[in-house]
Amino acid sequence: MMIERTIEAPIPEKVPDSPLFVTEVKDPEFDLQAWVVVHSLGTYCSCGGVRLYPDVSRQEAELLAKAMTYKYCFHGITDRGGAKAVVQLPFDMPAADRAMVLRKFGEHIGPLVRSKIYQPWMDMNCSPDDILHIYQGAGIKGSRPGHSAYGTAMSTFAAVVAAAEYYHITPQECKITIEGLGKVGKCLAVEISRWGGKLIGASTRIGAVANLRGLDVKEILKTSEKCNDLWVKENGNWEMLCREDLFSLPMNIHIPCARVHSITEEAVRNLNCRVIVPAANVPCTSEAEVKIHEKGIKLIPDFVVNSGGIIGPGPDWNDEIRNRFTIDFKEMIERLLRLSERRQTPPSVLASLECHKNFRNLWMAGREEIPLSRRVFRALKRRILPGTLKKRRSKINRTLREKFR
Repeated sequence: MMIERTIEAPIPEKVPDSPLFVTEVKDPEFDLQAWVVVHSLGTYCSCGGVRLYPDVSRQEAELLAKAMTYKYCFHGITDRGGAKAVVQLPFDMPAADRAMVLRKFGEHIGPLVRSKIYQPWMDMNCSPDDILHIYQGAGIKGSRPGHSAYGTAMSTFAAVVAAAEYYHITPQECKITIEGLGKVGKCLAVEISRWGGKLIGASTRIGAVANLRGLDVKEILKTSEKCNDLWVKENGNWEMLCREDLFSLPMNIHIPCARVHSITEEAVRNLNCRVIVPAANVPCTSEAEVKIHEKGIKLIPDFVVNSGGIIGPGPDWNDEIRNRFTIDFKEMIERLLRLSERRQTPPSVLASLECHKNFRNLWMAGREEIPLSRRVFRALKRRILPGTLKKRRSKINRTLREKFR
């Protein structure tokens, strides 16, 4: 395991581009190549998902880790900092071999995990069982973790409704495309269907499908249960497309829910929508962002839209909490869009200013020296006392209601 550390300056005035350190894991015996990037530290740890893909890279991990810092800073969360891990893993690896490689990865990063410097979580192509194998390799006995996909889908859905209402588009008139119909995308598709919106196009890593009258979400879910991402190659009530053709469909709202930089400058030339609502982290290249702004397409910041996974109530969702969360989140997005129009400033710039303003608190929290007795007490309080989660949820709800007023 090799660690590279950047030279740290005094308290930064804004969220830095460079991470605190990068850990590279390379084990030829197990054909293991991986990176852990810690971009910032909170009071207790840094936290971020583990992305499992054949072609993931250090650059992707660094972009994702920085995005996690932006999420925490935007909501004023200081107990965790931003991090991310990526492991190059073939899609067709047998389950037993996959578990063995992930346990070996956990063994390599064990010092980071056991010292609470990095807390692994789920991400693209990474299941609760995968995370369990990583923790087992790190020598930590734990239960099967819950999933944050629903929270991410809920905040994204709230942003979709906010965008539609802002542009006076009724659900029945709202045509939507989802690029990357995975765990989050499927939850999102269900919510859009319930709302009455039309999902006219969707894609996976294999290909894309479209139906301008609206895709049957139930049919998609049923077909994908049998063949996962390959459902786009099955015969259904849809037309098969190349993934690139998804951008040219006549949609109102496009939802990137795939890899980083899936929207390039070339893709923007064909992009035919009014709003981009990203469920994915860092979906646009910097050149694409410029072109999006020039075309008059509104891009809502990804680190705002998809933050439901870190601020949602975890496994405690019920109808009352869901409704309160989505209403508060929707109203915050509407205020951001109004402020953007009033100041003639892109939403991403306004949201980034919030993050830069809050980064000092996160930076200081990550350097707070906590006596062991206090650290243990705080950890127990966070995990066991039932009132703690309610207090944190109330604080976040207040933050959502007050943001951009």
